[in-house]
Amino acid sequence: MTPHRLRATSVFVTCALLVGIRVTAFTGQGDSPPEHPVIKPMTGATPTAESSVDDFGRLVVGYRGASGPAQEVAEGRYWHLFYQLDNRETSRDEILSNYATAAERIGGEIQSRTATRLRFRIVQPGGGVIWCRLDARAGGAYELEIIDEAGLDLSVEFDADALLAALTRDGRVALYGILFDVDRATLRPGSGEVLDTIASIMSAEPGLRLQVQGHTDATGTAEGNRTLSQARAGAVVSALQLYGVDASRLEARGFGPDQPIGDNSTEDGRQQNRRVELVRLP
Repeated sequence: MTPHRLRATSVFVTCALLVGIRVTAFTGQGDSPPEHPVIKPMTGATPTAESSVDDFGRLVVGYRGASGPAQEVAEGRYWHLFYQLDNRETSRDEILSNYATAAERIGGEIQSRTATRLRFRIVQPGGGVIWCRLDARAGGAYELEIIDEAGLDLSVEFDADALLAALTRDGRVALYGILFDVDRATLRPGSGEVLDTIASIMSAEPGLRLQVQGHTDATGTAEGNRTLSQARAGAVVSALQLYGVDASRLEARGFGPDQPIGDNSTEDGRQQNRRVELVRLP
């Protein structure tokens, strides 16, 4: 059997049960069927009348990070999508494998897989997360539950002039455009623009010295987060050296959850706390 393939995708993630409000359903009578902007249907899949999108919903995700329980519930825009494949002989395993492969290709994290269900998550630039649960059924049918968990509005990053002005005025600045793999100190694609901006001001200001600080939220163990934040700060320093910044002008410090700027009991607050800060050294 020729495998069905996902159309061009960009992001996914893990989930569980969900409750929603203000549902907009697809009636099949002239309405445009709801389709998630990132998690697309398989080729040959048609949405059914049960498909709906909700302005708000809650999803029990039970997510565990490398250092222990990290998040129990996700909140955000809720998608409940039902699809029927033209080829009704498509197996459950083939449906699950298609989505798992597409998710991993874009850096998604598979959380669990059974004979009929797949759960995965993907962290978005700026801190937002998409959580998804896929249930595969007999006869080429499947169901997606998706939560778009909003991230910080970080679409505008500092340019070189604004970054230097903030450092001169405040002595420090928080950055969210430096991205890491989940629970790791590996820099992700998309961090280069911010690193290039930092390197450019270091080149323009030869007397400038910076402490690069790593900060986390309070999920997981405090000591584990301190270790992780130190490794992430070190990764940024190493990357800036590759951009031509002399190591003597940089210092890496990891503070883990010890210096929060947001409320760790909310997702927005946790996103604010997961950051890299630059601090001007004398």
